Amino acid sequence: MDKQYTEVLVGCYGEEDSACIHWLKIDAGSGDIERLGKQDGIINPSFLAKHPVKNYVYAVSETEAGEVVCYEIDYENHRLKEESRLPTHGGPCYAEVSACGNYLFVSNYSKAGAVVYALNEIGGLQEEVEHIAFTSEDNQISHIHTIRQIPGTSFVIMTDIGRSKIYIYQWDENQKHLLLSQSMTIPEKAGPRHIAFHPDKPVLYVVNEYQSSVFVYQYTDRAASMQCIQEVETVHEWKNYGAEIQYVAGKVITSNRGADSLTLFHVREGGRLEKEISIPVEGEWPRHFCSNQSINKQLFVCNQNSDNITVFRQMNNTYSMISDTFPIQKPVCIVGI
Repeated sequence: MDKQYTEVLVGCYGEEDSACIHWLKIDAGSGDIERLGKQDGIINPSFLAKHPVKNYVYAVSETEAGEVVCYEIDYENHRLKEESRLPTHGGPCYAEVSACGNYLFVSNYSKAGAVVYALNEIGGLQEEVEHIAFTSEDNQISHIHTIRQIPGTSFVIMTDIGRSKIYIYQWDENQKHLLLSQSMTIPEKAGPRHIAFHPDKPVLYVVNEYQSSVFVYQYTDRAASMQCIQEVETVHEWKNYGAEIQYVAGKVITSNRGADSLTLFHVREGGRLEKEISIPVEGEWPRHFCSNQSINKQLFVCNQNSDNITVFRQMNNTYSMISDTFPIQKPVCIVGI
């Protein structure tokens, strides 16, 4: 990222013949946004994951059958060059590159499951090496919304928003196998959605889609066991649906669809949360956001239903909008590149 601006990719809902991934440049001072490029050829790229060290980005195509598409990032020409695509066995909604950089984890919402793909030496998709499917029980239908590797461990955590469960699996790289370690049932109809990790402590945060709350979990160093140590409210509004959660510079931030706001929490010494404030996003249905703390502590929010992106800057321990909204059709994911 340049010191004077941030470059991001935005995934949007849309058809294959429309531009559904946009390459944007956001000014570090004014927050003004310029479109540098756009990409078609993929349906509903609802989540994007950038490889941490290589010039590749992975987009899930949220369709009934589901695909994951790998692109090489051409920084000079502001283009994405499709390298390969593979099926996911169902409607995917999340992706993350493993800590070692050799695998891609993908979660499926419909036809609930998780898929692991091997990446080649340059970061390209190579092959599927593991797939686990979740069955429905007691009239509850599984929907796996998130899969993330727990930092510093070989364990991955998954949220089942349909059955209000959290699963811990151990990833055996030698056998290319996910082995169930722990299954936790949380309050019915909470709807666990996305996860954020404390950068220094064995603590993680789960935002709930249906309950307007965050669960705080503490886990052992090797993540073999986990317990909930706090539940905290995000907003009072009844018709609200939690979406994204991130740890940003000593705060945990959630996006609230319905309340159309961001909620900021102060992170206390032990990792517990203390609610500070909720701020309006000047848009509707804030689905996802990302930040660049290195230049002017900016935050970029995708507002799905109002078809726009809003830019905020941290000021006086909160965030304030600093530019006009940028129009873009159904933005649902934003990542820095």
